[in-house]
Amino acid sequence: MGTSARNNRLFLKFRTRNGSIKTYALSAPLSDGKWHRIIFALSGDQIQLSENCHQLIRKQDFDLHFERRPHLRMFVGERTHHRRQFYGHMREFSADAGNPTFMKCPNLDLMLASPVVTSIEETSTTTQQPLPYARTTVANELDERRSGLVDQTAFNQIVERVAFLEDQVRHWRAVIHSYDSRLKTIELHQRGCQIDGRVISFGEKQQNLMNCTECQCSSSGELFCAAIGCPHLKCDHPIKRVGQCCPECGKQCLYNGEYYQNGHEFWPKSCVRCACDDGRMECQFHQTHECPELDCYHQETPPNQCCPVCVGEDFCARNNPCHENADCINEKYGLKCKCKSGFFGNGTICYDIDECLWDESAREQLGGCKTGTICINLPGSFKCDCLPGFQKLDDKNCLDIIRV
Repeated sequence: MGTSARNNRLFLKFRTRNGSIKTYALSAPLSDGKWHRIIFALSGDQIQLSENCHQLIRKQDFDLHFERRPHLRMFVGERTHHRRQFYGHMREFSADAGNPTFMKCPNLDLMLASPVVTSIEETSTTTQQPLPYARTTVANELDERRSGLVDQTAFNQIVERVAFLEDQVRHWRAVIHSYDSRLKTIELHQRGCQIDGRVISFGEKQQNLMNCTECQCSSSGELFCAAIGCPHLKCDHPIKRVGQCCPECGKQCLYNGEYYQNGHEFWPKSCVRCACDDGRMECQFHQTHECPELDCYHQETPPNQCCPVCVGEDFCARNNPCHENADCINEKYGLKCKCKSGFFGNGTICYDIDECLWDESAREQLGGCKTGTICINLPGSFKCDCLPGFQKLDDKNCLDIIRV
C-alpha cells in the first residue's frame, strides 16, 4: 500500500494468481496537512480500505492469492526493493488479527464519493481500465452488460455497488428499528394506569377525600398511593379543619401588645400558663397542691411554673407521643417532637410535603424536577419521571430522544 499526497491518491498493489501486478488507485484528501487514519483489511478474497472512517472501497476480488512463505518480512515506511522512504510523518502503526474497521469506526461512513481506478500490469504490457464513477446507475450498467459492452471489471463494480446498497439497507433498517422501539415505549407510557376499573393517564392523580389518600400514575405504569401531600406551611402548629385533608395556619393571638403564633405556650408570671388557640389567648392559674408526684431523683421547677419536673431523664423512652414521621428529642425539662425531613407539623401530627407543588423559584433553590420531567410525590420525598419521548439524564432532568 502506498500514498501520494501530490495526487491525493491511495494505492493498493498485489500479485495475482497468474503473476500479474494488480493496482487499485483511490482518491483521498491527503494533502490537507492533517492526520489521517488509514485502515486496510484483508479477509479471504475481501478488500476493505477506509480513510478517517470514510469507506473508500469494499469489494470481493478473486485475483487475491496468498501463499505461505517462510521468512516473511513487512516494510513500513519504505518500499521493498528501491528502499524509497516515506517522506511524511507516521504517528502510529498496528497490525491486528481480524477486521478492526468496525471496532475503530463504529459509525463508518459507507458513501462512495470517488472513482476507483484498477490497473493490471503484465510482464510486457500494462492495461489500465478506469471503472465508471459512483454516479453511474446500476440500471445503465445492467443495460450495457446485456448489450455485451461491459467487461468483467465493470461487472465487479456492479457487485460492489450492490454490496454498498445492501449495507445502506441494513443501516437504515437498524435506524428504523431503533425509532420503532422508542415509539413503542412512548405508546406504552401513554396507556396510563388502571385504578378502580378505570384508566388514568400518565402523571394524573386520583384522590380519595374520604380517607385523604391519593394515587398517581408513573411513566412505567406503576401506581404510587399514599396520604395526600400538602403545601409546606411555615407555622409550627398548623390546624386541620373539619372536612379538609391539608392543614392551615391558625390565627395569631394578641397579648400585652405582642402577637403569638397559634399553639404557642408560655408562662408570663408565676403559676400562670397561657396558650394561643386559633386567635384566642387562654390563660390558667395553677396551684402547687395540684402538682403530680415524681419518682425521679433530680428535680427542678422551670421559670414561672408551679410544679417541679424531672431533669436529665430519657423522656422519649418513658413515653413517646411523637408521630411516626417525627423524631423524639430529649431536652432538659422534657421531650420535643420534630417532624422528619419531607414532613411538617407540630411533631405529634406530621403532614407530607408535596414537593411537586413548588413553584419555579423553589425548584431552582431546593432542587426540584426540571426539563422533560413530571413530578411524582412520595411520602417524605419525590421522584422525577421522564415525559413520553424523553430519556433520563439524571435524577432531575430528561433528554428529548425524538429530537436527538
